[in-house]
Amino acid sequence: MLVVPSVGGAQVLRRRGKRTLVTEWQALLAAQVPPAPLSLQWRLLEALPQPGSTAELRCTQPVRTPGVSDLELSGSKSLRCRVRVPYDLAIFNGHFPTIPIVPAVVQVGWALDLARSHLQVDGEFRGITAAKFRRLVQPGMGLVLVLEHQPENGCVRFDYSRVDAQVSTGRVLLGSADD
Repeated sequence: MLVVPSVGGAQVLRRRGKRTLVTEWQALLAAQVPPAPLSLQWRLLEALPQPGSTAELRCTQPVRTPGVSDLELSGSKSLRCRVRVPYDLAIFNGHFPTIPIVPAVVQVGWALDLARSHLQVDGEFRGITAAKFRRLVQPGMGLVLVLEHQPENGCVRFDYSRVDAQVSTGRVLLGSADD
């Protein structure tokens, strides 16, 4: 079942999780239609895809990455973009089912993946330094991500923010397998 939550539905999703929202929808459906012979799989989206499109096909696969838009490259060492947290991110099934939160490690992974894709960053992950995760990141949130590749230090600096506040920052250390 592909569903676009209303504003109120998105608020319930952030406060109480997908399980609560789906339970409420199932109760509403059960009161109006005969029970379905198969259990439904619920997929929460920001917009319904066109029938037969590749976007519709992707709805059958787990969502592991954010929506990325407005990419702005400054040379080969800096990237600024908008990141949209999907409503139905696969990690929400376990972190946490009742109050969905994007874990810090996922935020770091997204930053590193974007740095590898757009700033030609390479090297093995060696660690994280100076990381601060100040605000919760939840379904439907729009963030600005700024990445700076600092090859002289062997690191990538990341900064996620909202219009009103910094969300998380840190540095990912990279090196060769021989380091």
